[in-house]
Amino acid sequence: MWKEMYPDMQLEEVFVPWGEYTTKMVTMAAGGEPIDVVWLQLGNSVGNSLNAAYWVERDALLDFTPAFDAGAIKKEDYYPGLLNEWLFRDKFWGTPFEVFQESFWYNVDLFTEAGVDLPTPEWAWDDHHNAAKELTKRGADGRVEQFGTMGTTWIDGIYEAGGDPVGADGESLQLDTPEAKMGFEEWFFYTGNGYAPLGDETKTFAGLHTGRVGIQAHGNYMWTTFRQASQDLGFDFGATLMPAGPGPAPKNKAGWVGYNLWSVFKSTKLPDAALEFAIHLGYGKGAEPWAATGRVSPLKRFDLDYYQEVANLSADEKERYASNLNTTFTNMDKGHVRPSHPYFVINDLNWGNIQTIFDDELNKVVIEKSQTLDQAIEIANERAAQAIADAKGG
Repeated sequence: MWKEMYPDMQLEEVFVPWGEYTTKMVTMAAGGEPIDVVWLQLGNSVGNSLNAAYWVERDALLDFTPAFDAGAIKKEDYYPGLLNEWLFRDKFWGTPFEVFQESFWYNVDLFTEAGVDLPTPEWAWDDHHNAAKELTKRGADGRVEQFGTMGTTWIDGIYEAGGDPVGADGESLQLDTPEAKMGFEEWFFYTGNGYAPLGDETKTFAGLHTGRVGIQAHGNYMWTTFRQASQDLGFDFGATLMPAGPGPAPKNKAGWVGYNLWSVFKSTKLPDAALEFAIHLGYGKGAEPWAATGRVSPLKRFDLDYYQEVANLSADEKERYASNLNTTFTNMDKGHVRPSHPYFVINDLNWGNIQTIFDDELNKVVIEKSQTLDQAIEIANERAAQAIADAKGG
């Protein structure tokens, strides 16, 4: 496609196996080799060289903001609630081309059997509480045979309660606030009461696709897995928005989201051509082959009719697929999104390290049962504060 449009321009495609991709970029950059167009992420892989912010902090990427301002990439062609999520340091660092985000999936058959109304976009936390309780089934021996829900995290809860785990500076934490407390308590409602699988239970009750879980908060890309499972096990399923927490809109229904973009390194010897190629890949004609695989684009021209056509679905499958895609489109339109990994980086310390600290202490509450939720939150905040001090050399 590009060669047809620009027959005089030669392209060299450098194929790198996925496991070596980030290492290759770092090695090339360190060795002074020119890099042209690359695929990067935002909202995910924080602290990793796959994240665009990693390279922005090293002054390695071309600024795409002028291309947006000049109309080479039109902002109005994107879903309005989402485009600002591609900003880092108030600038665009590539052409957005894919969104992967959290949906609230449910097993229609299990809801019907339990006599519980199906989830709707108007659901709130209390509705989720009731469904999780009613859908959880235990045998005569007390062992769980069916879990009501899984996948809702304490990070989801913090955002939906109106909080943010990380300060605006990207180097401070806000995990001891009233909003954070509500988020931890929301997570604990499901895990502490046995309505969600934990530890080894997640091997047997791995998700909605087992037919033994009523609800699962998971990525919109799980469509293909659930589609196959529904055919194999004979159950119907759907997806909707995350239940609303007590915080202000639009984050009160926020699920995690990650963003892919085509970026250009400053080391390229052909900055104008590289910029044009990145725009072609993510915004122009080059965006079409990617969207045709079913991967969700943030561009409004790839609508429900488009995806249903390329997916070659049956009439029943179209209805299921529509519930997932319409959820994604609504999230992108209304801004019901939060980063998969909040941006927090201090030297070698990143959000993944902080999350591990909190998960470790929270597991002592629901799996080891060796401390209370309040104790876990307090200890985790103390450990995180020490990790920050160590990272800063204090």
